[in-house]
Amino acid sequence: MPALDFCVVGCVAVTRAGGRTGKGAGFADLEQGVFRELGLVNAATPIATTVHSSQVVADAEVVMESHDTALHFIATELELIATRATYRQPEGVDWDKVRPDQFTDIPFLSALRETIERRKRTT
Repeated sequence: MPALDFCVVGCVAVTRAGGRTGKGAGFADLEQGVFRELGLVNAATPIATTVHSSQVVADAEVVMESHDTALHFIATELELIATRATYRQPEGVDWDKVRPDQFTDIPFLSALRETIERRKRTT
């Protein structure tokens, strides 16, 4: 798969500072982490979403953790927001945040983790 020039992710709520939250399962952040592990996106790859303006909330309403991917652009029915996000983008999958059921439901994750661990052991 070629590198991605632009990514669009789903969100439940967003902030003008680039914070985002989904439905709580962490799948969008997991997906972005996998893309980073595979070299398909990097910290400079623009991340965008589309939401209704009522889903744009105060910065304090969305807690951003180290594994969370920040948004660069938010499109609503009223405006296009360039967030100028200052959050540090994750470098890959935060394996401590992957739940056991995700490893079961997404077998590729176990294979990816094994490949990464093997690569680390040989370098």
